[in-house]
Amino acid sequence: METTNHNIKKAVRFALLLYTILMGLGGTAMFSVLLIWVIPKNQLSFVSLPLTMMALFFYGTCVAALLVRSKFFKKEGV
Repeated sequence: METTNHNIKKAVRFALLLYTILMGLGGTAMFSVLLIWVIPKNQLSFVSLPLTMMALFFYGTCVAALLVRSKFFKKEGV
């Protein structure tokens, strides 16, 4: 039973780290594409608030995943 619990904790730690890496890279790529090619420069001031909310969501969930990973799944316990 202890081995199964240990494997589950290890898998959750890895999944949280993978989520953070992929969402961080995907969010950065998405914002760079939006700012460089999709959004015209003269309309950038109109879409700054929605872009800010999207960035807060993407990077906020990454920070939350890292906090959960560090607080609840300490390296010594896993």
